[in-house]
Amino acid sequence: MFPDDPRRHGDAVRAHVGRHRFLYLSLALHALPLAALGYFGYTGKLRVEAAQRERLVESGMQQTEQARLEKRVQAMAQIKSLLEQSTGGKHPAPSDPRQHEGQILPGAQQTGTNTLMAQARALSRTIETIEQDIKAEELAKLLQLSKEKAVARLAEMRKPAQPETEPTTRAEAAEKIAQLEAKARQVLAQRRQQLERRRDGIAVTAAASPKRDHGRPAAAAAGQEAGVAGDGGGGGAPAPTTLERIAAFTNPDLPDRQTTEYKAGGIFNYVDRGIGHIPAVDAQHTVNGTGRIIGAGGEYGNRIYVNAWYLIGPFQGKRLGELFSNYRYPPDDAVVLDAVYRGKGNRLLKWEYVNLATYPLIPSDEAENAVYYGYTEVMLDEERDMTIWVGADDDAQLWINDKLAWKGGNYRKQWFFDEIYETKNTYVADYNLSEGKRVVRFRKGRNQLLFKLSNGPTRLFFSLVLTSAS
Repeated sequence: MFPDDPRRHGDAVRAHVGRHRFLYLSLALHALPLAALGYFGYTGKLRVEAAQRERLVESGMQQTEQARLEKRVQAMAQIKSLLEQSTGGKHPAPSDPRQHEGQILPGAQQTGTNTLMAQARALSRTIETIEQDIKAEELAKLLQLSKEKAVARLAEMRKPAQPETEPTTRAEAAEKIAQLEAKARQVLAQRRQQLERRRDGIAVTAAASPKRDHGRPAAAAAGQEAGVAGDGGGGGAPAPTTLERIAAFTNPDLPDRQTTEYKAGGIFNYVDRGIGHIPAVDAQHTVNGTGRIIGAGGEYGNRIYVNAWYLIGPFQGKRLGELFSNYRYPPDDAVVLDAVYRGKGNRLLKWEYVNLATYPLIPSDEAENAVYYGYTEVMLDEERDMTIWVGADDDAQLWINDKLAWKGGNYRKQWFFDEIYETKNTYVADYNLSEGKRVVRFRKGRNQLLFKLSNGPTRLFFSLVLTSAS
């Protein structure tokens, strides 16, 4: 047998262990608790980290819900103002009805739920008072009564108010505020119908009124104006009427009637006709710039690429053609820059600020079948019309000051991808990966922009460029 025979070596090891068996047993007994301690310590750390992540996500959802409640109360305040304007109240409408709209700034300290509840109730009572005053005026005209008698008659008809119950949880308060907002919107909708009837009159047949001056509203035929208190304006373009302001609030996705494009061509210029070409750029007279300040203090240029954003994503998105009508996530309802959400693949998502030196905007965490959001603020030294040039792979929506400025949803855009990816072109150099453009009225000062980017397979980007509407 050779000296290095493995069997002989194994016998020696067994003999050594046998001589020191108590030592090895002691080492094993000490090692087991240490291993168990390490294992349970590691798993305990994982549980603590998981609990911390859940608390962050829960806090983010609560912040988003709180911001949503603030928007509801803000909407009630706007409804109150519109109702007052419609009755010739003490608060005349500004030339731009959005001029005095309150803005909820992302990341700002939020109002407590109890305070919002109190504000919503106070606004609801004021709106109800205005509603009763409007009804009294209508009843007085209809029955040829004095307003005091009409008020008294309405009081007799009104059911006794139910005692208000205090919500005991945040969810109950949120539900109550939502109910008060819905009630306020219903009052505004009824007022809109009244103003439309006053403007258009009531259609009657020739047999019913043979002496009527047909083809004109009843009030106009009698030599009366069918206008609304507070409407009209001086020289230049007429100010939007109260009815137009109410319509714009009721459906914020209508075109802005104050833009030069609307004045030139009406609503049809707002409709995306699916034209299969990229808007042309006059390269000889173009000066590209970047940033989010337009006018004094901003970078010189007549074609400004908006390159600074807060981004969040990816969230789980739909596949293929379904992505053009994608899932909704918390940023669809409210932007809270401090919030943390659960994203695609169960990862934690936070808003991250980017200031890009390259064009176009491509999220750093690229993913297929995903949804991204971007928020920024564009500052203008004066109110003006701007042309927005928008492009995306695959699809995007853009809101400016809570109004939908670019709808997206055009699944027939293979022409766009073929043009930018399969041809020799200068679209990147010209800041012109644009599938369309339109004119939007921007406020003086702060303008809030939010985009939602939906990506399917392979590449993704978002492009927003601003130029003067003139």
